[in-house]
Amino acid sequence: MERSGAQLLVCFLLTVLIWVREIPAVSITHVTARTLSPCYSANLTPTSDRLISAVGCTVVFSPPGLNFSTGIVRWDYKNVSSTVLSIIVYYKEQSKVDLHPSYNGNVEFSKTHWTLQIKLQLGDGGMYSFRTNSQETKWFQLEVIEPLSQPELRSNSSLVGSTIEFVCKVPVGKVDYYRWKKDGKRLPEDSRFLLFQNDSILCILNTALSDNGVYTCEVSNQVSCNETSLKLDIQNHLNVVVGVVVVIGVLVLVAVLCVLKKYLTCPTQCFCGDSNLRHCLSGGCSSGPGGHVDCKEQTSPSSGTPETTVALLDRNPLDSERHPNQASATS
Repeated sequence: MERSGAQLLVCFLLTVLIWVREIPAVSITHVTARTLSPCYSANLTPTSDRLISAVGCTVVFSPPGLNFSTGIVRWDYKNVSSTVLSIIVYYKEQSKVDLHPSYNGNVEFSKTHWTLQIKLQLGDGGMYSFRTNSQETKWFQLEVIEPLSQPELRSNSSLVGSTIEFVCKVPVGKVDYYRWKKDGKRLPEDSRFLLFQNDSILCILNTALSDNGVYTCEVSNQVSCNETSLKLDIQNHLNVVVGVVVVIGVLVLVAVLCVLKKYLTCPTQCFCGDSNLRHCLSGGCSSGPGGHVDCKEQTSPSSGTPETTVALLDRNPLDSERHPNQASATS
């Protein structure tokens, strides 16, 4: 019985050994990745297992040199929640490619070199792996960062002695660093210059005329940098008051001239005969037969010719009060 049990154990071990030898060995290798031009910069240089790239750039993943004749080639993606999906499944014998629907129009796959090319969106950041029937690679990390838009810069005041606040805001992208300049140089060493909210806000206390100049806000992250400028022109309180007084004085003068012109242009107004139009004459008005109002013509002392009507205006409802004779004639 002991010998029989030993034989059975040897047979079992041989069977397991044969079964293990038939299982394909899985070798752990590395994926390489790079960002294509024109997005490439020093900051986007890949490491052995990590790459930083930008939204809108194109990244190419290349598998290691693997040799096999049949089976399946697959590129897998894993997000932060460890959910794995297959981007590409390539059946080599049938030369058939299955692409995940969420990558339609955004991915290119080479059947010859098995490379995966992706035009990046913000949600493409995550882990990538290459797999065949017998081999697979370690997970490769891709970080996708949104490039910064041009910052918006505004200030709240320009009066001498006040506190001026510059606010630098970037509508698109996450800023890693803010840097401020005045007239193209670093801010002066002055205790009146203060920075707040991760340096996105610049405050100048008790501003002086010497603070005039062009202020620039520079922003940057790992994939981009941008800047914008704003000119500060500090004004004295006295200059502001004088300017306001001058503007008000000019407006009052214009209004007075308009009123004077209206009354000087037509010193005498009357209705001539049965006309419903009011004439503006320098000769005045006189009552004619039947209670109607007639218009006098006055000879011009320079030319010797009668003066004519210089303006025709719509009838004024208040003319009945000003010219009672005309009102009675109308009725």
